[in-house]
Amino acid sequence: MRNLILATGCFASTLALAGDPADKAIWEYTVKNGDNLWSLAAEHLSSPAYVPKLQARNRIANPYRLIPGSTLRVPYPWIKQAQSDATLEEMSGESAAVDAKGKLLELAVGKKYPKGTRFTTGNDAMIKLRFVDGSSLVINANTDLSLQTQVYYPSTGAIQSQIKLNNGSTGNSVIPNILMPSRYEIRTPSAVTTVRGTEFRVNASGGEDTLAEVLKGSVEVKGRRSKVDVPAGFGTLSSRKNGPSQPEELPPPPDLSTVAENSQFNPPPLEWQRDERAMSYRVTLSGKKRLAERQLQTPRYYPRLPGNGDYVLKVRAKNRSGLEGYDSTRSFKLQAYPLPPLLFTRADGAQLRGKSLPLRVDASPERPLRLQISRQPDFAQPLLEQTLTEAEFKAELPESGIWYWRLARLDSHGQPGPFSAAQKVESKGWLSRLDNTTPVLAARPYPVARARYTLTLTQAQAANANTPPFSLSSDRPQWELKALEALPAGQYKATVKVEGEHGYLATEEQEMLTLPGKLP
Repeated sequence: MRNLILATGCFASTLALAGDPADKAIWEYTVKNGDNLWSLAAEHLSSPAYVPKLQARNRIANPYRLIPGSTLRVPYPWIKQAQSDATLEEMSGESAAVDAKGKLLELAVGKKYPKGTRFTTGNDAMIKLRFVDGSSLVINANTDLSLQTQVYYPSTGAIQSQIKLNNGSTGNSVIPNILMPSRYEIRTPSAVTTVRGTEFRVNASGGEDTLAEVLKGSVEVKGRRSKVDVPAGFGTLSSRKNGPSQPEELPPPPDLSTVAENSQFNPPPLEWQRDERAMSYRVTLSGKKRLAERQLQTPRYYPRLPGNGDYVLKVRAKNRSGLEGYDSTRSFKLQAYPLPPLLFTRADGAQLRGKSLPLRVDASPERPLRLQISRQPDFAQPLLEQTLTEAEFKAELPESGIWYWRLARLDSHGQPGPFSAAQKVESKGWLSRLDNTTPVLAARPYPVARARYTLTLTQAQAANANTPPFSLSSDRPQWELKALEALPAGQYKATVKVEGEHGYLATEEQEMLTLPGKLP
């Protein structure tokens, strides 16, 4: 099998390359006052037997007299070593781990995993490991990876870590060590990636190709007959057949400024600016832990989230060569619950003789609602705000003219969820003529193009268990009450399904809707 080597070129010391003896890796030790070879051996070397060899290698005349500030070149294998474990720092999704003998291991945050551990991650899964020197390894979804050599050098805090990536992708952050550069190596079926202090990603595809993307620092990719230097912001594709390609600039981070910082809709319509150079996007979504990882062909994502809270969206573009660029990150808050109630209202706004606004609402002491009334449809300055606990209510408007009202359901802490859409009402004089507007049952509109709204009502205690649900569909989030007249009075489970452009799909499950004996 043809191996390719990827190594940083920004350090003075030389890394061991594939095929080179391991003892060519050197630690350059700066002599301090009071040092001699024997004290140095006691503190840093695995055996005092290396003293004569160290004296000869560095051409030292007297092992008891060293010049402070001078440099001793010490081969890595002579230095004191200890086996090092990797600590599981974060995880999400379905993953598994086995030891070197194939025995299943428990996965738990804070648990240490030794050499020989093999990790596999499923769809949307992620494992983050932390090494003893502070370096980290993120194992992305659908990845098969094993920990091989894991050595710790206590004298300097450096590590030697070898990782076998059979398939999938990793994100790596290697901490530079000024005393003795760590040796961090990832092997795939078609490449060997070796670094000393940088941020980079490795993606192994089917055993034939390896993608290396450099985010910080610089690396050298070396094949049997050629090599290339890859600076930060560039990547290369290495294959068994052709070796490393010339460095190619990574795609820029996508513009996520169009993703709203707050959303009252679940799924939130996450859409960003299209980059014509991007062939696809890798998207990760996190809450308290990683929730999803997706490869998307278009600049939009409609994830169904588990509930209200803070979330982080990360997106990076992939170019025609398959190289992925820098992440763009956008934090947003979901505030979609409790759902706003369905409203008994008028299609184009109500008109009144006088200032008394009668409302029939689905409220009770156990399921209170918050009512707001304002002169402006944006409710920047509500003139009336009141908690409703009864199904029938009359609001007294301060004066004639056009007003707006809306309702929100209160949560268990008495805080309102999202409000319904603003409903227009016009208060006229007692002798005024009123327009004949259509009574409707209304839901809130969604901010998606070409939305279709389907209302389904299922009687809570139907006399006949086989009574089918009643459904109405409209391109507006409202349905004429006349179409509901055939339904008997009582309580119904109400579901509103929203279907929009580009596959958007949302479902609102109302707690309960009460239909009166006579609809307004």
